[in-house]
Amino acid sequence: MSDFNPSPQHDPVQAAYVDGRRIGLATAALALSVVSFVNMLGMEKSILAVVLALLAMEGAAVRTAARRRGRAALVIAAVYAISIAVVLVIFRARLMELLQLLHKLS
Repeated sequence: MSDFNPSPQHDPVQAAYVDGRRIGLATAALALSVVSFVNMLGMEKSILAVVLALLAMEGAAVRTAARRRGRAALVIAAVYAISIAVVLVIFRARLMELLQLLHKLS
C-alpha cells in the first residue's frame, strides 16, 4: 500500500473542480456588473463584480472561459464606474439642489 496523494495539478477531478469554481465566479462577476446598471449610483455592485472577477481570474490559464468572463466583467464594471463619475461631475449642482430639497422635506 502506498500513501500516494496526487497533487491538484495532476488530479483531473480537482482540476475540473477548480476550473468550475473559477467559471462560476467569473459568471457571477459578469452578471453582477451588468445588473449594476439597473440601479444607478449602486457602486457597491460594481465593486463586488470587480472583486469576483479578480478572484475568478487568479491563477486561471490565459485562454479560459473564466479569464474571458472575468475580463468582460472588469470592463463593464469600469465603464459603469466611469459613467457614474461623469454623471456626478456634470450634474453636481443639480444634485446639491436635490439634496437641499430632500433635507427640507425631512
